[in-house]
Amino acid sequence: MTASDTAIQSHIAREISAAFPDDGMIAEEPGDTRARDREFVWVVDPLDGTNNFALGVPCFAVSIGILRGGLAYAGVIHDPNTRFTCWARRGRGAFAGERRLTLSAHPLAEASNVTVRVPLDPRLRPLVGEWLERYKLRGFGSVALHLAYAAIGPLDVLLDHKASLWDIAAGAVVLLEADGAITDPLGRPLFPVNPSLYRGEPVPFVAGNSMAHTEAVARCRVLLGAGDGRA
Repeated sequence: MTASDTAIQSHIAREISAAFPDDGMIAEEPGDTRARDREFVWVVDPLDGTNNFALGVPCFAVSIGILRGGLAYAGVIHDPNTRFTCWARRGRGAFAGERRLTLSAHPLAEASNVTVRVPLDPRLRPLVGEWLERYKLRGFGSVALHLAYAAIGPLDVLLDHKASLWDIAAGAVVLLEADGAITDPLGRPLFPVNPSLYRGEPVPFVAGNSMAHTEAVARCRVLLGAGDGRA
């Protein structure tokens, strides 16, 4: 956490509170979380990629998602360094600039780009080892941007065993509305969630275009067996 995280979050929280006083909110940094049992709950990550920011690496984003009845309903991801912005609303599509996002479904191939969180979940080392031998590894230090890049196409599959709800709330709806897929590593839906009960627990996920996602989930099921897939 940096002073910038808290300052950005406070500004966002004030704006949301002023415009939507009856909505709930979950935020990464302490101090701006309020009633979580509302129909609409905003999920705010003021600076996703804090480590990059602190190191002077210009790759981070503001991520704001909205849950409705515990389902991923709307979201926006904004990279202030490049001014790249994508957004989505359930049932209304996903967009980057003026472009509507529509992912093609294709299997993993030699030119595929994959993203994994490190340090690795030890149970998934065999899968990641296979990927490192066959595909291209990409990592940008921001879960929100990883999901956005999956939605626009450059990243074929993402594997993350330790994300948080505020990392994925916006990116999940963007990816889903772009015809991508996101589930837990065993293929189970991530949503609905109960915002009232969430306290920052890890939210493991696999995401990407639908065919690559299916391949990754199949391998995760083999490696994780009958467990619940949560680290």
